[in-house]
Amino acid sequence: MSLTATAAAIRAEMVKTIRIYFSYPVIVVFWAIFPVLWVLPFLFQGKALVGSYDSAAFERLTGSGNYMAFILIGAMVSNFVFSGLWGVGNSLREETYWGTMEYIIASPTHPLVVLIGKTLAEAAVTTCIVALQATIISLLPFGISFTVAKVLPVLLLVALLMVGFYGFAIAFAGFTLLIKEAHGWVHTLEWVFFLFSPIRYPVQVNIITEFVSKLIPLTWALVAIRAIILLNQRDVGLWNIVGILLAMDAALLVGGYFTFVALERKTRRDGTVGMH
Repeated sequence: MSLTATAAAIRAEMVKTIRIYFSYPVIVVFWAIFPVLWVLPFLFQGKALVGSYDSAAFERLTGSGNYMAFILIGAMVSNFVFSGLWGVGNSLREETYWGTMEYIIASPTHPLVVLIGKTLAEAAVTTCIVALQATIISLLPFGISFTVAKVLPVLLLVALLMVGFYGFAIAFAGFTLLIKEAHGWVHTLEWVFFLFSPIRYPVQVNIITEFVSKLIPLTWALVAIRAIILLNQRDVGLWNIVGILLAMDAALLVGGYFTFVALERKTRRDGTVGMH
């Protein structure tokens, strides 16, 4: 395919995916409100265990006793990771459910081109949802405020996070083509991220979680984003973290590409594309 035809296919897939998503507006409302409701049980548990909404031990680990703000930021940023797993990693498997995967395989368009269109659409939708979440949260008394000085470096970190994890999600899409099942593996990966990255709690509480977390891009992004938004720190070693995320992105993109191509070729060669 020519470059023009490839760009047209990517654009068409983006439009199709976004139209399907916004055909169900209740989903957008759900994801805009759900993160706020999701964190309330953790807040109440902390109140029951500690006796207040602040914890000296928590503040020593994170620099802030505001657990509500800590976990809300984790919920917002982790949306990009989980949207990659569900929206991108499971996307080609959904085409199998819809009965359209065989047409994609038989068409002159490579499945990777279709997957890039789905990835860009998922990134755009998730960004809109997170922006809506941030607007709602900033209006509530959680101690979270957004200014231009804070938002610009955060956008850079989020962009780097998205690039790396969507590279991982592309590899996962090839994996789902091979094994014909995604939900169990996605849920497993979700809990791995909850355990080994600081979405819900500071990973420094355990030496193992602290070590493993350094291998996950989400950890580096969350630490820097919380320091900027929650602690108002300008000097967070931003460019060092950007360098680390760029290195991780390169590894995940290259690994994701070759993994997807190899698994898609194996699935095509075995003739199991349409199998369940």
